[in-house]
Amino acid sequence: MKSSITPLSILSEVKRLELVTRGAVETLLKGSYKSTFRGQGLEFHQVREYFPEDDVRSIDWNVTARLNSPFVKTFVEERELQMVLAVDLSASLWSGSGPKSKRETALRLCATLAFSAVKNQDRVGLFLFTDRAEYWLPPKRGKAAGMRILRELIQFKPAGRRTNYQPVFRTLSKVLKRRSVLVLVSDFTETVPVELAGFLARRHDMVSVVVKDPIETDFKLPAWVTVKDPETGRVGYLSPGSQKAFQKAEDFRESQLRVLTRQGSDRMDITAGENVTLSLMKFFKKRFERNGRR
Repeated sequence: MKSSITPLSILSEVKRLELVTRGAVETLLKGSYKSTFRGQGLEFHQVREYFPEDDVRSIDWNVTARLNSPFVKTFVEERELQMVLAVDLSASLWSGSGPKSKRETALRLCATLAFSAVKNQDRVGLFLFTDRAEYWLPPKRGKAAGMRILRELIQFKPAGRRTNYQPVFRTLSKVLKRRSVLVLVSDFTETVPVELAGFLARRHDMVSVVVKDPIETDFKLPAWVTVKDPETGRVGYLSPGSQKAFQKAEDFRESQLRVLTRQGSDRMDITAGENVTLSLMKFFKKRFERNGRR
């Protein structure tokens, strides 16, 4: 199915999405976004002379050797948050049995998160992928950064049609120099590389956003229909008896998502056409209850 996002003017579509997400952003910023995503870890501040009550593990041995006197490193809490939206643009995201494709729902979710980050004065970046790394926009602060992300999400035309997480995860591990909230948006129908997923999840606050089509969550088909695989171009048929095939595909997807969660990734599920704001609020609430006030 063709996505309903085919704007004659990229600028007008960006402006429209900004207006659509404005209310959602204000809602999310009333505590939910800030309490869910926090600045990560500690940031080096300076060195000072060692005192007997100091932890010996904080000694800066290089400075100590140079000055022939013990010095320790001091740190401050790193409050600035950096969010990176890693979005799957493979052909399967364009499909949909309802009025909205998976890609359009993913776009709205990313728009809401991007402008929430902008409003909270956080840095936000974008990584687009298929079976390769397609585009990298390093994290920046400010409204211009949010608008640029929306523009690229709407207008970017990927070279690849399939999904392959292996080269994508490898590239992400190289370009993300500092700890980030890594929001990975995909339908997760392909094999997930365990070691690379583990590396990303340990180094970053990783959230896997699973975008599904309504028919994948509630299979109901009254008659035979012809379908075309958007990634391979192969034509096939579905019937009311195709539920087993759908269940097999869903079981495989769940096995890949379990790989991600075992490695430390969080998970959020959303169905194409769902209210993005409500879905995010539910996810934030569950995450906050699970993790507590830390």
